[in-house]
Amino acid sequence: MALTRRRFVGALGSVAGASVLGGPAHAAQGGPPFGGRGTMSAAEAANLIRLDQNENPYAPGPSITKAVMEAVAQGNRYPRNIADLVGALAKSHGVARENVLLGAGSGELLRSAIPAFVDSKRPLVAGLPTFETCTRTAVSLGLPVREVAVDASLRLDLPAMEDAAAGAGLLFFCNPNNPTGTTWPTKDVEAMIDRLGQRSPETVVLVDEAYAQFVESRNYWSLAERAARDRRVLVTRTFSKACGLAGMRVGYAIGHKDTIAALRLTTTSGFLPVTSIAAALAALADEAFVRQQIVANNQTRAIAAKTFEDMGFKVFPSDANFILVDVQRKPEEFQAACRERGIAVGRPFPSLPTHSRISIGTAEEMQKAAAVFKAVLAKKA
Repeated sequence: MALTRRRFVGALGSVAGASVLGGPAHAAQGGPPFGGRGTMSAAEAANLIRLDQNENPYAPGPSITKAVMEAVAQGNRYPRNIADLVGALAKSHGVARENVLLGAGSGELLRSAIPAFVDSKRPLVAGLPTFETCTRTAVSLGLPVREVAVDASLRLDLPAMEDAAAGAGLLFFCNPNNPTGTTWPTKDVEAMIDRLGQRSPETVVLVDEAYAQFVESRNYWSLAERAARDRRVLVTRTFSKACGLAGMRVGYAIGHKDTIAALRLTTTSGFLPVTSIAAALAALADEAFVRQQIVANNQTRAIAAKTFEDMGFKVFPSDANFILVDVQRKPEEFQAACRERGIAVGRPFPSLPTHSRISIGTAEEMQKAAAVFKAVLAKKA
């Protein structure tokens, strides 16, 4: 463990507090909620189409709702169903129970990985831009960070990240990447892990698979099984995206028993509410419903991309529940203009000076949003 538990708890308090005030870490990329505003009126929330935080626009299905309502009756007891969820996840991924660790969303596990594997002499390596929880946590704890810019196609620069990770404590690899939506074939990621293992055998590679269920390519598969047997690989996943449970805050990590043991020291060790555990178990059991949402997302994503392309704007290939568009103007201006018309889009990313990240809503929401996008982008930048 890179830090003592007492130092970790004290130092991480400011990070956790910022996350509570700023919204879910994996939804808002560590920034404030609702496009930078701290509060929202009920009327504004009711009328605003939310395409800004990569949430699933569909409410949980009947089986999930039923499971949650039944679990409420056990709210006076400490959770007895944690082991059930761990076992179900282990079975789903073909690993042992000892290889699974639950967290309050994958964001908690990403934050916890920093004090577990990074120290003053072994930095964090991460892409730029990428999902920022690991980077923000390392900076908050005063730990070194090496950021590697994405390549010309906005994919994580795999060779450059491999080079930068020599001697690092942790390499964070978000695949598909947020906010770009781009993906590397798994065989290429595994080859990188193999090479890095020869150069820097103590470096842990954390692969964030938050959006894995949206990927349709046969060249992509989960690294969960490898992580279970390889001490140098750790995989994080979440129920927030494809399963539509962002508000329930359920995530998990899969890794070798020794790697999981190290991570467990800096987490809440999977102490989740009975309702959240029940929702996750129901989502795992209702594969058909989750699959319907994935198909709907990917179909609507293709239509949304074509809307921008027909207007002459570049859309980058995405394997997630959002698209990244070069709107050919400052993203702050595009964001503000859309919000005035009732559409919330993603916040700006400093390394993407003319790009906007747009989450995928329902077909009806995207149809309304398309009219707004056309009106806003019709004006000269």
